[in-house]
Formats: sequence, structure tokens, C-alpha cells
Amino acid sequence: MEIQVDVRKAVWSRYWSHGVAHSCGGSYGNRYGGALAQFWRTACSGLRPGARMLDVATGNGAVPQLLLANTANSISCDAIDLARPEPQWIAGLPRHKRGRIRFHGEQAAETLPFPDAHFDLVSSQYGLEYTDLGRSVPEILRVLRPGGRVCLITHHADARPVRLAVAELRHLNWLQASGGLLEAAGDLIEPMARAATEAGRASLAGDAAANAVRARFNTLQQEATAQAAGSDCPDVLAETRVALGRILDLAIEQGTGAARDALAALAQELTDSRVRLQELCDYALDVDGAARLAATLGGSANDVSPMLDNDVLMGWGIRVRPG
Repeated sequence: MEIQVDVRKAVWSRYWSHGVAHSCGGSYGNRYGGALAQFWRTACSGLRPGARMLDVATGNGAVPQLLLANTANSISCDAIDLARPEPQWIAGLPRHKRGRIRFHGEQAAETLPFPDAHFDLVSSQYGLEYTDLGRSVPEILRVLRPGGRVCLITHHADARPVRLAVAELRHLNWLQASGGLLEAAGDLIEPMARAATEAGRASLAGDAAANAVRARFNTLQQEATAQAAGSDCPDVLAETRVALGRILDLAIEQGTGAARDALAALAQELTDSRVRLQELCDYALDVDGAARLAATLGGSANDVSPMLDNDVLMGWGIRVRPG
């Protein structure tokens, strides 16, 4: 699926505006940990005091957050993202640490606003693979100083985040399909609004069409429960059912207009999720793709290794020192 740049920017800006820490909420909690955190601690451990780092496709700054948690270094970081990051964690940092990171929102990796040979380390976690590599890689190599390093974690075609994305996409497609649960909820808004008054409830008793709508909605609710019971990734089904329940309550409390606005917002959120998850699957790298990326950066296949966290495959770890 080919997503236009402005669509991707808008989708991810809405996502980061919720204050989420990173893009793998189904695999990690508020922060990355385990093998991923150790990868970045190792990447930064050999840097000289005062070294400069560039984090590409930073999102809300999960990698810089790990960097700044290490009080033993004085690395400074510029962090770019095509979207508009909204890293809420920055506010909790002491002033001297806040000064060590600069976010550059709405900044493409293909046209970096930095001088030549400026950075000691270029990093990216689940991000660089989304860019136009024919343009972003030369830019990375341009701003990297001689002897500098590029360290990446990228999506792996067989990793857990991809498997979860495939399962969640099936659920999202079902929820938003013609005749699906969201459409049924929309059809039920007007009958639910009528149920707010005694006269409306009386009219519903003999309204065969309204009762058929309710029966179809209840049947789809049961189907959603059955799908969730057999899924490794049931959250979107459960969360959508809860959200639809609130929307139908809103129809009773505030009328059809408020309920339809809330349903439209939910539909946009689910559509955004479909875009993000489909791109995750589309840009995940197989063995050959990961090796090609390392070679493009000036490294060899030996710079590429599967990233395992508690024996769960999470991505590729790529370490390159361009020659």
C-alpha cells in the first residue's frame, strides 16, 4: 500500500499527539526495555564526551529518552520526525538535560538541515526503513563525521510486532467493513436517541426496522467477542466495543449529533491504525532487505543480527561504521 507523505505525516502526528511513548504498545509498556534498551546503551557507550547524535524518525523520542536516562554521559541529540512529535516526558527532565535534546518536527530524513560531518552517531528505531532510502541514506552519510557510526533497529518481517499487526489488521478490516460493527452502531444511534424519552421508547416497541438494527448490532457484538477469544491480539476488538457502548450512551444523553461526531472520531482513529499497521507490514525487512540496507550504509551482512528480547524476535539490529 503506497501512502502519500502528507497522509503519513497527518496519521503519525495524530498518533503522537496522544502522548504515547513509542509505536509498539502491544509489545512494551511505557518505555522500551530489555534487549532494545541494551542495544542503545551499547551504541552510546563508546561515544566521546560531548558527542553529537542524530535520531531519525524519532516519534516521541523513545531513543533519546533512553539516552538521557543515562546520567554518565554528556551526549547531545537532535531528533527529527516527519510528523509533529509531542514528547510529554521532556517536561519531567531537569533543565540541564532538557538542553541536551532538540526536536525537529515535520522534518524529512531525505533533506537533513545539518552541516556535513556533524554527528558521531546516527540512530533510528523502527523508522529509517519507512523513508526513501535512495535519498535518506546519502543524507545520513553526509552528516556523519568520519569514523562515526550508524545504529538501527528496524522491523523484521517475521517479528512479533509484524505478526501482531497482521492480526490487528484483520480485526480492523472486519470492524470497518460494509455491514460491520461500526456501520451497525451508526444505524443504531437514532433508535438509541429516541430511547431517551418515554414517547420514543413507546415508538420503538412497534418499530420492526429499529428492532432489526438492534438485533444485528447485538449479533455482531457476539461475533466480536468470539473473535477476541481466539486472537493473540484482541485489544482493538474489546476497546472498540467499549467505545461503541459509550457512543450509544451519548446518543441517549446528548442526541444524535454528539453521538455521530464521536463515531466519526472513532472511525478516524481506526483508519489511522490501519494505515500505521499496514505500513509496518509493508516496510518490514526480510534477510535480504536488512543486508541490503547495511550494505547501502557501507557495512556488510555481518553488521546485521536478529533482535531477540526474552527469546521473542523484535526486529533487526544493524550496526555500521561506514568506510
